[in-house]
Amino acid sequence: MARQYYYFIAGLPTISIDDSKLAITPELFRQEAQQQLSKADYHLLKLLHLPDEISNLLLELYKRHDKQPNPEGLNSREYWVKYLDFLRHKADSPHLDTSEEFAYLPSFIAQTILDAFAEEELPPSSVLEHQLLSHFFDFAAEHPNKFIVEWFDLQRNIKNILSAINGRHHELDFAPYLIGDDETVTNLKKSHAADFSLGKDHPFFDELMRIWEQNNILYRERSYDVLRNKWIDAQNFFEYFNIDRILGYYSKLRIINRWLIADAELGKEVFHDTLNKLENSFEFPDDFNIRIKQK
Repeated sequence: MARQYYYFIAGLPTISIDDSKLAITPELFRQEAQQQLSKADYHLLKLLHLPDEISNLLLELYKRHDKQPNPEGLNSREYWVKYLDFLRHKADSPHLDTSEEFAYLPSFIAQTILDAFAEEELPPSSVLEHQLLSHFFDFAAEHPNKFIVEWFDLQRNIKNILSAINGRHHELDFAPYLIGDDETVTNLKKSHAADFSLGKDHPFFDELMRIWEQNNILYRERSYDVLRNKWIDAQNFFEYFNIDRILGYYSKLRIINRWLIADAELGKEVFHDTLNKLENSFEFPDDFNIRIKQK
């Protein structure tokens, strides 16, 4: 039976995506959660950051020190330097044990990087990122925690649908960038219908399409997060004091915090930069990131 966290959850302040300030930051929430949650449940909280961690791992692997790390990642650059050094030693000594420091990382990360090391040269960063994210979403789909399964299925669906909509709009082949092999992905790849034969049969395709049709890029990004926020509320409606409630609360907290620290000038820069890119080329949307000011 799932562990119940009555006092921790009862003491959490109410939050809304329309909040202009937060009573608790994600960092402070994690500090408190580490004290209150079991070790296994706290690792679930860290797992929510793993897609962001993957992007920072790749920055270090490809020595992209000209780029700012994803601020949603929990681990420092030094952590990933040590992890990659460990994997290089493991490539020479396969039976080398994984230290506790890296034990929470799913095994597919190490295996994917080790396979890349075995090649004559590293594949392009975009190729390796797609491999890691594909493995991650497979891993999440098989996870025993219900919120983890459903949350990352939502994220994968949003990513795939927006990639398909953008790809078709710009007449570019988007199929290689889709993740998974479910019915939605099959329709996105094969259907020539305006709605990819999804339409009203899909729980949020129409809503995503309406958002995408808006001209304001920042409005789109915020609306995608509003959709996520509503999904969390519906998903956890009957969850009261368990870890799923905490994971949902923390996910909402991250969404709200991301918008509270977004700088208006940087937002304007994102808007114009995105428009320029769309005029000259096609880039798949990164639904998890908006440029934000470092604290």
